[in-house]
Amino acid sequence: MDAVQTSPVRWWPASRAAGLAEFGETVALTIDGRTVEAPAGASVLNAALDAGLYIPALCAHPDLPPAGQRRGGEGPSRAGASPLGGAASRPGERGGHTTPGDGGCNLCMVEIDGEAGLAKACSTPVAAGGGGGAGRRGGRRARATARRKGLGPHPHGGLTCPPREGCSRTQCSYGNAPETRCCSIFPNCELRKVSDYIGIPNTTPAYKPASLPVIKNEPFFDRDYNLCIDCRRCLVACNDVRGVGCLEVKEVDTPQGKRTYVGTIAPTLIESGCTFCQACVTVCPTGALMDRTLDPADREASMVPCKSACPAGIDVPRYVQLAAEGKYGEAIAVVREKLPFPGILGRACFAMCESACRRRQLDDPLSIRNLKRIAADHDTGLWREHAKRLPATGKKAAVIGAGPAGLTVAYYLAKQGHAVTVLDAQPAAGGMARYGIPSYRVPTEVIDDEVAEVAALGVEFRYGQRVESVDALLGDGYEAVFIGIGCQGGDKLGIPGDDLPGVVDSPTYLKAVTMGLVNTPDGIQTGSKVVVIGGGNVATDNARSSRRFGAAVDMVYRRTREEMPAREEEFEGCVEEGVNIRYLLAPKKIEPGQDGYRLRITFARMALGEPDASGRRRPVDTGEEVVEGADLVIAAVGQRPDRFEGFGVATDAKGRITVREDSMLTSRPDVYAGGDCVLGPSTLIESVAHGRVAASAMDRALGGDGDISEVLLRDGWETSPYIGRKDGFNTTRKFHPIMLAPENRTGWDEVELGFDDATARAEAARCFKCNLAPKIAEAVLPPESWLGFDAATVEGVTTEAGVYQLLDADKNVLVIKGVENLREGLEAMLEHAEVAKYFVFEEAPFFSQRENQLIQGYMQQYGGMPPGVGADELDDLF
Repeated sequence: MDAVQTSPVRWWPASRAAGLAEFGETVALTIDGRTVEAPAGASVLNAALDAGLYIPALCAHPDLPPAGQRRGGEGPSRAGASPLGGAASRPGERGGHTTPGDGGCNLCMVEIDGEAGLAKACSTPVAAGGGGGAGRRGGRRARATARRKGLGPHPHGGLTCPPREGCSRTQCSYGNAPETRCCSIFPNCELRKVSDYIGIPNTTPAYKPASLPVIKNEPFFDRDYNLCIDCRRCLVACNDVRGVGCLEVKEVDTPQGKRTYVGTIAPTLIESGCTFCQACVTVCPTGALMDRTLDPADREASMVPCKSACPAGIDVPRYVQLAAEGKYGEAIAVVREKLPFPGILGRACFAMCESACRRRQLDDPLSIRNLKRIAADHDTGLWREHAKRLPATGKKAAVIGAGPAGLTVAYYLAKQGHAVTVLDAQPAAGGMARYGIPSYRVPTEVIDDEVAEVAALGVEFRYGQRVESVDALLGDGYEAVFIGIGCQGGDKLGIPGDDLPGVVDSPTYLKAVTMGLVNTPDGIQTGSKVVVIGGGNVATDNARSSRRFGAAVDMVYRRTREEMPAREEEFEGCVEEGVNIRYLLAPKKIEPGQDGYRLRITFARMALGEPDASGRRRPVDTGEEVVEGADLVIAAVGQRPDRFEGFGVATDAKGRITVREDSMLTSRPDVYAGGDCVLGPSTLIESVAHGRVAASAMDRALGGDGDISEVLLRDGWETSPYIGRKDGFNTTRKFHPIMLAPENRTGWDEVELGFDDATARAEAARCFKCNLAPKIAEAVLPPESWLGFDAATVEGVTTEAGVYQLLDADKNVLVIKGVENLREGLEAMLEHAEVAKYFVFEEAPFFSQRENQLIQGYMQQYGGMPPGVGADELDDLF
């Protein structure tokens, strides 16, 4: 009996007249002598798969209505339901599937006791009353015949060619023409696996090329209609389940006669109204539809890159889609499940999610950060209803530094019931969010409001206290200490004169700006001309701040705009506010000034050479010099942590504290660290992510379970699988936030004012809803545990730690090996593919332990070690 491991099935009715709510009572039926239970009216195919019994089927898919089941028009309001009902498609029509009587793949044929002939498991219902019936998964000859017929119009040279697994599919020693070979997904092809399971009859006709369209110059998806087997899964997924309706059945004349395949209703995906939701690609059993942007080794992360790119792990698609419905209270509840500072991050997050957004590859990424902001600005407090607050534990923790990392630690430890004290040398909390980001970007009242939420949990703040050692804290009863001191030190220019009065580093200057210590008697004097050295976001903060003091400002960068790392909106802000941006200049020396200026700067004029390690073109000194005057020079070329030897923790060569990534534990017991003092100058969201990891680890050290997770939105809202057709969806460009007019930017009022409600909804509605694709279940494959040992298959293996086994042609184990990186470990063994023909692998963080377990199991079963284990070198085996 062939058994397969399947996920819980979605029950579909076998009768096209039935609906999801019309199942009958649960009844018992017998399949291959085994009693299984299923609701009356469900398909026998569903019943078998739910019981782990494999019946081959290429038309069917666990998350698609079966043959002939569709209902046009209305879409479900919640995930878990899908449109059903309707008729079969003929060429040119856009709905449904093949009906129970008019074809299909015919692979799911079964024998039903008391009935003559064979029946389709996908369209045969479980009978109610007196038992569900009995049958066998027979019909192998009929399946083979159907497979022969189905393979005829599909390239299948690789399925019957002797090299098979070892074939490169770029060169063929057997003379198969390129158009007759199998495609690049051969190692993981569902069609191939099903064909191998059923068997490929020798009478299968040779493939005759049909010369159907091959389209590889459109966004995301490559389409090779020669590989389409007309299973119509994509048709059902797009037109019925998603309701987009951009596909239809096509019919053409080929050397083999009439050929049908599923194509777009217009020449291009854009013209057809595609929403790029990935459903069609996800359910395709062949290489006919491929998403070239996905990483096969990290499938879900590359399917929803905005979420995987967020260091804090925020469910980005969910809150974006809630914002599209104007549900800002619900949206901010989703955000607050992962971070306590949505107002700050909604204004100053580096927004890795936007850089990763799939829509970026079509036109413009979603303005995700601004959607977070409008949700925060319209917070209804809904999240408070389910906010976690555990009873007091009596345990104490200290946090050194009230920046984003430290505040995050304090927030979550307080929620876990611990008493937390935050100590900071500054007069107010916020760290670099307050003292390193100008208030025209993040108003101080936003910072104050979100710090107040931390204080409301009972966290004690002690300002004006510089901590030089953790010994006193540990001796005072604090059982865990977190260091979050940031990067307070600024890098010097490294040229003669960089220590003259009037030359300052960026952290010093921006802190003085925030504290009102610029152009005061004892403060930093801008004079009439400021020169900012650097081309990053911090440089733009310095330049734009200096303009607000009335100075003329030059921002000098040694490369060109193309290489400049500053974000586009920050660069545009400089231009709009009158900053003079100058390129291909690098400071050589600074001297006391003349001609009315405080300083005299000598610049080297640069040219660009070959790319350096960063990938940017290397600046090269041309030998030409430019000498100018300035009153203030700001070095915005890097930051570093201050060194505090009294902490007694290990640091690297750059003065950054070294930690364990899984806990943020330093070299000293009970002392943790995170944020910029570990990373170097980084981003607010990365500091928050560090804070979450540290808080979880510290909670465990204090006797808790380490679970700081919260579910703050519990209304059952999920993304609807029904998207619907939206004219103009795939051509709508990014909406921009409201900005303060440049002529009004003379003070510290916030410049970027965010979206109004209508614009926010319109921008959020541009979302591809990528999160739906990973929810589509994997197709049920034939029982098989081994994979062909070739480069293409190994490329799809995860890079996580684990254990692999190499097997010979007879499936005998040759090697059992634990490695830190499965893909790299297997790639290193590919030179031995002439002996090792198959492999299996499993992820295992503690791979050495798992390796030993597998070897012990092998020894118990076979009475000895695998041939490749125990050799001085694995090469000895081969």
